[in-house]
Amino acid sequence: MMNWVKFITAFLFALILVITSLVFYNANKPFSSAINKAETNVLSSGLLTTVNHSEVYNGTKSMVTVFGKDKEGKEKAVFIDEKTGELVEEIAMSEGVTSDVAIKTVKSELKVDKILHVKLGWEEDYPIWEVAFKSDNGTLNYVYVFFESGEWWKRILNL
Repeated sequence: MMNWVKFITAFLFALILVITSLVFYNANKPFSSAINKAETNVLSSGLLTTVNHSEVYNGTKSMVTVFGKDKEGKEKAVFIDEKTGELVEEIAMSEGVTSDVAIKTVKSELKVDKILHVKLGWEEDYPIWEVAFKSDNGTLNYVYVFFESGEWWKRILNL
């Protein structure tokens, strides 16, 4: 009888593990597909020669930001519309502030407990850093910092 209990327990554990893996794989599939498509488009069009990394930005428009180097070896970010796959804009990373400066801008004005993510996106014809963080009281906050100047644009606090 004890062997059956062990077998059923092991079987249920394995089943739960497989189902959880499938759910996470299928949940991540649209993001992976969009990133792969954007990276392929950027490389085949010659906008970048190498890709360092990519990230999905969800603002007023969903887009993929592809980071890499162009033919001259300059670090660039290319913004690709997630739905159409078309180029939105490209910027040289040397023309603006880094993500670290955006974080310092936020930390200088607000109490930050934990940074959740920092993403480069495109809003209203400007590149912006989206800084998401938890404050010391446990609430979720978003601060948008202009890429070019490092000044904050808008804040969504205490969610």
